[in-house]
Amino acid sequence: MKIVRLLSTAALLLVSASTAAHDAVIPGRFLGEWNADPSQCGKGTEDSFLLIEPRRVSYWESSGPVRAVVVRGRELALILELSGEGETWLSATQFELSEDGKQLSWERASGEPFVRFRCPSPRHRSNNSSKPTPLRGAA
Repeated sequence: MKIVRLLSTAALLLVSASTAAHDAVIPGRFLGEWNADPSQCGKGTEDSFLLIEPRRVSYWESSGPVRAVVVRGRELALILELSGEGETWLSATQFELSEDGKQLSWERASGEPFVRFRCPSPRHRSNNSSKPTPLRGAA
């Protein structure tokens, strides 16, 4: 009985998602780049890489449009249409944002949380160089 109820709920979500896909927008507090190792921010090469945009989510080896969004407090549930390595599939996932907005947790199948840290936005990221960046047009 639980399986029938779960499948019915999933079908309703998919119907709702297909009719309102253009309205599926992730709220700003969840947006940005997230990594398990903050030193990997901006590289996109770490397997924990996650980029959340208003209407799209990208992981290290897959990405795709958001088909449905549900927000409850600091919780975010998504249905995504992901593509990667020549295949496309639907993915349902749920995240929880920390109170300070600096950590995003995802619950693994084992029940343990997998935590990613918010990366600084590109315009606020330092270039970690000892040389100053020359101004445009400067000789």
